[in-house]
Amino acid sequence: MKWKFAIGLAAAISLSTTVALASDNARAPQWPHLGFVETPAIQLRLGMTAHEVADIMGTAAKVTTSRAPDASICVLEFPGSISSKVVLKNGSVSRVALDVFHIETGELPEFGRRAWPGMADSAVRRLLGDPTLLRHHNFFGIETDQWVFSRANQTDVSLFFRAGRVIARATGRDVPQSLFRIDLPSTPEAEGQGPSQSAQAGMTMKNVGAVYGEQKLRVDYEFNGQSASRVVLKARSNGAYVGLTLVNGVVTEFEDLGRLSDEASFWGR
Repeated sequence: MKWKFAIGLAAAISLSTTVALASDNARAPQWPHLGFVETPAIQLRLGMTAHEVADIMGTAAKVTTSRAPDASICVLEFPGSISSKVVLKNGSVSRVALDVFHIETGELPEFGRRAWPGMADSAVRRLLGDPTLLRHHNFFGIETDQWVFSRANQTDVSLFFRAGRVIARATGRDVPQSLFRIDLPSTPEAEGQGPSQSAQAGMTMKNVGAVYGEQKLRVDYEFNGQSASRVVLKARSNGAYVGLTLVNGVVTEFEDLGRLSDEASFWGR
């Protein structure tokens, strides 16, 4: 029965695609784990200068610069207990994102970066075409699909899917050991010493509410088995908006969205 299914699936994808439905020879990742770890990234705030970021985070492992119509953009990437990405707009921090899901392993070639975390498998197929190798794994009762893409003279890229959505990207064909590991940032010390003046990684929604006012938008969803939310709030101080991503109620990403319309129609109301 398994052979009939494998043969039918292979024919449906392409004659050149190799299909494997068993994962007996795949090295299992670490057991699912949710924990809190210390990271200097909890000290970062919107509006900080590049010098202030360097004092906290040290030297960036990777720096990417670009130009927008009205701004210069610099993206700094830092390794560590939780890898972090800091975006500077005209020299000031405009976004901080922590990779608490360990989404990316290895230096992906450009074509592998086209498939974003959370993207549906149907969209990936339209974007990247048929995978060279398709594997189905069952780790700890968690059904996981692995699609391997190969390109001439480039490193292989593996995309991992859970419930039909991309949860991780890796170079090569091995299963990342951190596939089901989630490391949330520990709570900033300032939270216990009084309200902060800006969003910070590690904050809870209760503390965020002490800094910002009206909640304009909230979308709850699930990613790799964990509850997550995208929230947009309006600052009491200057009327600007901030976007937050929370995982299990903890801020893992924050972004300056600038001034947005207050019209109800803009927010889909």
